[in-house]
Amino acid sequence: MRMTKKVKIFSAVALLFVLVNGYLLLKDNDIIMKNYYINNVQFAVADYHEKVLETDAVVAAKQEHFIAAPVQSISEVLVTQGQSVSLLTELAIYKPEEAEREITRLETDRDAYENELSELERIVSDLQNESNNSSPSTATDSTTLGDNEIWNINLTLELGIEQSTPTAEGIAIIQRSIAETERQITILDSMISQLSNNNSLTTPVDGIVKEIVLEGDSIIFQIQSLEKKFVAYVKHEDWKEIEIGQKASVILNEGKEDELIIDGDVLEKQQIPARDSIAFNEMKKNDKVKPDDTVYEVSIEPTDLLTETPLGTLADATITTFEANDSFQVDENWLVKYEQENTENLIYAVGEDGKTRLEPVDLLFKHKAEIEQDEFMYGEPVEGTVDKEVIEEEAVVTEPRIRTVELEDSKNEDSAKDEDEDLEDTAVFTAPIAPQQIFIDGDEKNLFAPTFRPYPLRTFEWTYVDATWKDALWYLIK
Repeated sequence: MRMTKKVKIFSAVALLFVLVNGYLLLKDNDIIMKNYYINNVQFAVADYHEKVLETDAVVAAKQEHFIAAPVQSISEVLVTQGQSVSLLTELAIYKPEEAEREITRLETDRDAYENELSELERIVSDLQNESNNSSPSTATDSTTLGDNEIWNINLTLELGIEQSTPTAEGIAIIQRSIAETERQITILDSMISQLSNNNSLTTPVDGIVKEIVLEGDSIIFQIQSLEKKFVAYVKHEDWKEIEIGQKASVILNEGKEDELIIDGDVLEKQQIPARDSIAFNEMKKNDKVKPDDTVYEVSIEPTDLLTETPLGTLADATITTFEANDSFQVDENWLVKYEQENTENLIYAVGEDGKTRLEPVDLLFKHKAEIEQDEFMYGEPVEGTVDKEVIEEEAVVTEPRIRTVELEDSKNEDSAKDEDEDLEDTAVFTAPIAPQQIFIDGDEKNLFAPTFRPYPLRTFEWTYVDATWKDALWYLIK
């Protein structure tokens, strides 16, 4: 039977209609609403997240003291290099006629330190008052020293503090300088007292004589204190994220029987690239620092005194550079942005109506981590022994927040998944997310489109069933 011309035309139009609709339905960003099958999902459960910097570290002396005196004023040196000394141990004896002159010089130095101390204390007080009067929009102080009207250019020249330094960190650095100035005043008081009593130059701390150096017209005694710290050397990108006071942890002898984990805090971060020192040379010798790398020294103050740990001992350190409470963590590719000038980060979510939407997020940081899936699909189990009727009323299973389609061949997902040991590139953010929403991957989707999943988001758990195996058996029999 031959097809008439009208049938041919009708068939061609019908085929064209089907092809056009198929294209509109299946192409990206289609204009015909459709249901999305979702597979990559994550429950929007807020939790605590942190970013941790892992680095090598080495044990070093916490402080090095340089005690100087005019060579022509000294009649006798009483110590040798490498010698252990205790507080007020005599290092050298002054000539009688030179002692009074040295006392006068030390008193002048002490007056200068007193003036410096007063100025630093005034600056810290002004900065603290300025910070208390401001009201930052986040829990983290985002102001910098340059934002304050009382910024003093001498802070850059004398302490190496840039105007871009966060106010809280700047205050911490100045307070450390105050502590060091007070220590120097104490040392000068001790030296003046000893000179007045017995014409001797003494050590202000317990320690070891590292070096005795003749430099110009001065003799310099370099004393390493017995107090110890950990020193790490980091690149500039990591250095920018480190702040004084951040939590740290150090492992000594990792993997051995005498392994020791020590907590601590970031004590200091140097503003200039690292240069030769016992700690730095030890790190280079053990290939922990490449010769051509520009690195910066970061000091960690341990809670342990490290009395049995020699200088130069290598360790593994971690520094917590970011902490975020009530935050979310997803694969960083799940965050999207509009093509327009708006640079706000967004994430696809499934609302209570089971439809797709874009939610704005405040990105805090990115790092490599293992994503742990937290769930909220069921109500909390009822504690204690209560009546069955009460259980039925209160222990109600929460309705899923996405619309599902039941199929006969559906199979539940396996509850025990193999753990993926490889860390993923993740993003941590905060967002005004409504309770019990679900995040979905960043593939482009129409907004407010229905979603479906042909099997449950999680496997069945007997924990949420108020029945014994006998009850279940009786139910099947009857």
